[in-house]
Amino acid sequence: MAANLGLLSGQNGNERGLRMNRSGLLIATSLMMLMANTAAAHHNWASIYDTESDIEIEGTITSIQWQNPHVRLSFIVDEGTPNEKIYTTESNSVAALTRMNITEELLAVGTRVRVAGYRNRSRDDDIFMNHLLLPSNREIVFLRTAEPRWPDAGRIGNTDRAHGRVVEEDFSKRPTSIFAVWNTIFGAEGSHQALRFPQGEFNIEYRASSATGNCAVPDTWRAMGAPYPIQLIDNGDTVTIHAEHFDTIREVHMGIPHDDPGTNPDRLGYSTGRMDNGRLHVTTTFEGSDSPIKLYETFELSADHNRLFYTSTLLNPESGDAPTVNSKWWEYQPGAFVQPYDCSP
Repeated sequence: MAANLGLLSGQNGNERGLRMNRSGLLIATSLMMLMANTAAAHHNWASIYDTESDIEIEGTITSIQWQNPHVRLSFIVDEGTPNEKIYTTESNSVAALTRMNITEELLAVGTRVRVAGYRNRSRDDDIFMNHLLLPSNREIVFLRTAEPRWPDAGRIGNTDRAHGRVVEEDFSKRPTSIFAVWNTIFGAEGSHQALRFPQGEFNIEYRASSATGNCAVPDTWRAMGAPYPIQLIDNGDTVTIHAEHFDTIREVHMGIPHDDPGTNPDRLGYSTGRMDNGRLHVTTTFEGSDSPIKLYETFELSADHNRLFYTSTLLNPESGDAPTVNSKWWEYQPGAFVQPYDCSP
């Protein structure tokens, strides 16, 4: 059952001043709670939240953190009563929500709303938010697989791009090469969650690392498996591979022998490539971090010009382990784009 929110209404200057100070304290408290919950919540969210549970609250938004890897909002419920309580919530990524036409502009601190989602398994003041009902009787559906909770409300949250329902039917308008923006299709076999790597066999202690916590940048091969768009750009002497996940921007030196100078100490390594009948072959090494690991990749346009086929082979020649071979595909969608990842640590 939804909890009710009582609004303070000071009648004189002193009361208004107290209310402002108290509101500031509530916002600061909400932000601290959000930050405290950040590190644990980014990974394995299904182990943190009970996806078989359901909780609904009614309250006022006290803070909004609209950044990857998960948006976070806090709410105050039963304000000014003995039952007053602050709830924190997290939900989908900005990267996914933008493509569902859900933006931060829909929300504002001070707005009274209803929220529903999954309960935290170990806390009674934290929710994985799937639904939010605005005062205008419009429902934001944050989870791409969720149905609207309030059927009389107007829905905000379009999953057509995520599920591959945005298709360029005109063959003449599809890409004529691999150099385009390509999208992962959620839930589609071979596209979503298609790249798998064993734990522990390909660890690299990079000499140069960037960010920590939720924004700790993954290995290059893992970034290629993220469910967000990539873009390939032909620059002549180089090819840019831009994966939106953690702003992974790789430079591939074209048409030269692979002679790693050992001057690339980060997760991107050193890459060379060649074109063969429209297929891009890429070799990446990590001598700048004293690692023997090699990554071989191919990118190829499908016959119908609607998909980008990808293979990766990850090899550690010094370990004696068998190479890890993966494949996946992305799909072309008109109007697709790669945006800054903008991660919140």
